[in-house]
Amino acid sequence: MTFTIDIELTNRCNASCHFCPRDQTPHQGLMSVETFAMSLERAVEYREVAADVLGGTGAVSLCGLGEPLLNKHAATFVGQVRDAGFPVHISSNGALLDERRAHDLLDAGLQKIFLNVGDRDADYEEVYQLPFERTLENVLRFNELAEGRCEVYLVLVDYRRDAAHQASMREYWQGHGITRFQEFPIMNRGGALFVDHMQFEALPQLAEAQAMLDTRPGLPLCGAPFGFLFIGFDGNYYLCCSDWKKDVPLGHVADHSFLSVTRAKLERIVTRDPICRTCNLDPLNHLTDELRARDAGEAAVGDLDAFADQVMTVSRAIETKLEELSPGVTHGLAAMSATPRKLIPLTVR
Repeated sequence: MTFTIDIELTNRCNASCHFCPRDQTPHQGLMSVETFAMSLERAVEYREVAADVLGGTGAVSLCGLGEPLLNKHAATFVGQVRDAGFPVHISSNGALLDERRAHDLLDAGLQKIFLNVGDRDADYEEVYQLPFERTLENVLRFNELAEGRCEVYLVLVDYRRDAAHQASMREYWQGHGITRFQEFPIMNRGGALFVDHMQFEALPQLAEAQAMLDTRPGLPLCGAPFGFLFIGFDGNYYLCCSDWKKDVPLGHVADHSFLSVTRAKLERIVTRDPICRTCNLDPLNHLTDELRARDAGEAAVGDLDAFADQVMTVSRAIETKLEELSPGVTHGLAAMSATPRKLIPLTVR
């Protein structure tokens, strides 16, 4: 269970992608220099206690829910993360990645950049509401400047649910010298984005999914809040990056450590309120969606019993690691479960 600490430089964005519920982030702003310094101190503090348990030194992602290059201190923050001994990467839509910013980021020691440019020409401009030629120029220039210094990844969100389109985009960017890709399915951002097949509580397969998990020991736990720890631009810890509307603030970095908010995270995950209940990353919802795909004749994961076993195996591993990090933090979780379950004693070895 490795970890990444996501420090949100801003949740504002210069793009208006229709697969991104920007209108659901009314609480917006830019991270200050002072708040970033406190956030980085908390990251270092967490690394000291977590590295042996979780493996490695962790990494810092300067991403969050917005376009980080809107924060004028982005390159300075990259340098500070490197000075603190963390691997660092950043995510961007590329539209602001002009030559000056490119040099500043590379000189600061940026190691990876993830560029979300999942369409081209007029289609890109319709989806992202940004000029394509400028973005293309920025991406190609950065890729050239970054050679041997920083890994460049193209992020392709399958917002069309169209494998042929994804393949055509890979081919397009490969023709321009981009060889690394990170592909994602559409995500509903904790329910902030309406996706027709992700209305989980209305799906008949939800009961079947619940019954499948009820026969397995333990509680289904989502790993996102612990594998990808999240600090918002305002310095508050949030449940995870799917908390698009910032409904679950867990305390400020000035007052709390990552470990001190672990129990509060667990309680939210187990009760599934307020956002896990509608999030497509939630294990119960994930299994529900796989059952829906099976019934709709869509490609599913295959053996769904094996998939359910894997969900619970991962959940038990999460519980074990969290207990190693903070002894006692997982005690009494079963009593909080929002859904009545036939509890089976859990022994973790």
